[in-house]
Amino acid sequence: MLAVGTAQAEPTMGPWNLDTLFRTPQWEQTEIAKKPGLQGILYDSVSYLGKRVQVFAYYGVPEGEAPAGGWPAVVCVHGGGGTAFDEWVQRWNLRGYAAISMDLEGNTPLRQTPDDAKSTRIPTQNPGPARGGVFNDFAEPINEQWYYHAVSQVILAHSLTRSFPEVNPDKVGITGISWGGTLTSTIMGVDPRFKFAIPVYGCGFLPDGDGHQGEAIKPGEHTRVVLENFDGSAYFENVKIPTFWVNGTNDMHFPMPSTQASSRAVKGPAMIRYELEMPHGHGPGWRPEEIYAFADSVVKGGTPLVRFFPLHIVGNQASVNLETVESLASASLWFTRDFGAWPQRKWHRVAAKVAGNVLSAEIPEGTVACFFSATDQRGLMTTSEFKLREN
Repeated sequence: MLAVGTAQAEPTMGPWNLDTLFRTPQWEQTEIAKKPGLQGILYDSVSYLGKRVQVFAYYGVPEGEAPAGGWPAVVCVHGGGGTAFDEWVQRWNLRGYAAISMDLEGNTPLRQTPDDAKSTRIPTQNPGPARGGVFNDFAEPINEQWYYHAVSQVILAHSLTRSFPEVNPDKVGITGISWGGTLTSTIMGVDPRFKFAIPVYGCGFLPDGDGHQGEAIKPGEHTRVVLENFDGSAYFENVKIPTFWVNGTNDMHFPMPSTQASSRAVKGPAMIRYELEMPHGHGPGWRPEEIYAFADSVVKGGTPLVRFFPLHIVGNQASVNLETVESLASASLWFTRDFGAWPQRKWHRVAAKVAGNVLSAEIPEGTVACFFSATDQRGLMTTSEFKLREN
């Protein structure tokens, strides 16, 4: 996917010019929406309709002296209705990471009516495009579409973060929630400098899903533009880093098969966490402690999460091998008897037997699909892939 043409050509990935995006952008401090302990930043992104674009971001570092080589860092990518979140940055700071969170729709975190949580946010003086639905601007030139600019703005935030002397540029990861998870799924295959990626809810293979995203992407030119330029599936073959895919069993936007297809398509080690009816939102999306433990295991030498191997079904018995450092506190088999749209399926649980590094359980009658979960002594839970039962 890396296109290098004539000697005069610049390296690109899909529609993005990497030579431009990998440079440290022009930036300045700002007192807008000031938060204690954090730095407000306005940084330049690629121009929109020939005009300058400035992106607002919060940046913070842990208290105390940076370790040798600098702090590990995380780029935090918000979802629909989101902005630059100071709380998200501070959560990572408390866990020993520098972090940056930027607004991807041309706004600051401030609202025109401060006491109204639904009022319009105040834009920067030089805003880029706002998101319109689910790729509803697909007929516009690629470099005028919101997703093109959002990816550019995230990669430039990464370039900016790497430039700070207190940050270790070899230990920077990315995480995103909902639309931010979708962006993360794309960016992990466009920007090879990241060391880990944690998409929450959002994923690739969007047009194939039966959630809101898939239903909103109309067949034909709409689908073509998404799949050829923006969907993570166009870039997954480039992904060699560890990834952690976090989703709920009944997410209305991003169904389980899309998450699973994405985790299978990347070329690096991938882990999954399906949570029963996980609520959809920024708070639920950044709260799971497994997210931070996964990052620690990649860049801080932390204890890894429970890792599953492929699930096997023989007759009415399901089993799976796993790899764990911590002993297990509990293990379950989750199953559904429902067909139809994935977000509407009901999931049920039975206890799984633990024998060494093998989980097993009898599959209840009528099961259509099932997966295992395991929680270690730290209270951290991961799951296997789901598997359809062939009747």
